[in-house]
Amino acid sequence: MTKYDDLFDETTPTNNVFRDKRALDPLTEPTEILARDTQERTLARILHGVHDNYLPPTVSIYGPPGTGKTITTRRICREFADRTPELAVEYVNLKECRTLFSAANEIHAELTSTKLGTYEGIDGVFTGIWRALEDYPEWTILILDEIDHLRHDANYDPSDFFYRLLRGEGRLARDITLSVWLLSNDLVQTDLDLDSRVTSAMSDEAVYFPPYTHDELDHLLHTRLQNAFTEGALPEDVRTYGVTEAARRWGDARKTLTLFRQAGETANDHGLDTVTQECIEMNLETAEDTAIIEKLHSLPHNHLLVLYLIAITTDDDTATTTSTLTQTLQQFDEETAFGQRRIRSIVTDLETMGFVDTWTESTHTGHTKHITPAINPNLIEDATTRLRQTNDSSGT
Repeated sequence: MTKYDDLFDETTPTNNVFRDKRALDPLTEPTEILARDTQERTLARILHGVHDNYLPPTVSIYGPPGTGKTITTRRICREFADRTPELAVEYVNLKECRTLFSAANEIHAELTSTKLGTYEGIDGVFTGIWRALEDYPEWTILILDEIDHLRHDANYDPSDFFYRLLRGEGRLARDITLSVWLLSNDLVQTDLDLDSRVTSAMSDEAVYFPPYTHDELDHLLHTRLQNAFTEGALPEDVRTYGVTEAARRWGDARKTLTLFRQAGETANDHGLDTVTQECIEMNLETAEDTAIIEKLHSLPHNHLLVLYLIAITTDDDTATTTSTLTQTLQQFDEETAFGQRRIRSIVTDLETMGFVDTWTESTHTGHTKHITPAINPNLIEDATTRLRQTNDSSGT
C-alpha cells in the first residue's frame, strides 16, 4: 500500500451520480442536430444553388459561442456533399493561426496534407492552394472557422488575404469555383476593416445563430442528461433550474453541459445521492466566469484592446470617456492607434455585448458619455495578458 492507494480510495465516490459522463462532453458530436431547423433550411437552400450553377462567393455564418454554428454547418455541408458528386467540402479551423501566412498555410495543409516553409511566402502558399483545387470536383466549399481570430500582422493585412482567396489571379486563371463560408462572431468585418475591393467581392448571404432559448436548450440536452446521470440522480426540478439559469445567462450549449458535469462532480465530492440545486448554484459563478473568459478570447483584437483600456482607466469611483481612451491608446500603442469615432463605435459594440455600462451626463459645455466595465476588470486584464503572451510566443 502506498499513499496513492489511500488517495484513490478516499476520492472514489461513495454514491456516483453519473452513468456516462462522456454524454456531457461538449466535444462529443451529437447524433442529431436539434433546435437549429431554421438555420439548416437556410443553409440547404444556399447549397441547392449548385444545381442552378451558382454558389455565393462567401457565406457569413455568425453568432455567439456555443450556439451550434460549427456542428450544424459541417453536418449539413457534409450530408449534401455525400449526395452531390460535383461538390466537395473542406473545413479549416483558424483559431491557432497567429499570422495570415499561417492561416493560408493551414488551408494548404487541409487540401494537400503538407505545409510549406515561410520562404514560399503567401504567394507560394496560394499557388499551392489553387493547384490542389484543380483536382477537386467542379464546386468546392471551404469552411473557415474562427475567422475573427485573423488580424493585421507584420507582413499582410486581412484585406490582402481575402482578396487573394476570393479574386486571386491563380484562382481566376484556373477557373476554380470556390465558395468560402466564414464562421465567426458577429464583429468580424467590423474589426478586420476590410477594404472596398474585398467587400464588393463578398456576397450578402448571412446566417445568424442566436443564443439558445430555454425550450431549445431543454430539448437539446434532454437525451444527453438522461444518458449522463443514473436514474433519479438529477431530479426534474434541479434539471429545470439548471437549464433555466443557463438559458438566462448564456444560451450556450457547451457551457450548460459543463455546468451539469461540474454539478454532478460536486454531488459526488459531497457524497450525495442526487444533484441538488445547491450543486448547480455552487458552479454557476465558475461557469459564468468561464463563459465571460471565452467571450473575451473570442473578441476581435481592437475590441479587447479598448475594453482593456476601459479597465485600466476606471476604478470604483471613476468612469472613463472616449476622449480619455483615445489619449491613452495613443500612449499605449502608437502603431495601432485609431480615432475617437472608431472608439465610440467599439464602445457601442461592447455595451451591446454586455461588457461595459455607459451613461450620458449633461454639462454646460455639452454631453459627456461615461464608461465603466460591466464585468470583473481582473478577467479583462487576464485575457489581455494571455493574448500578449500568445502573440509574443508566436513572434507577432
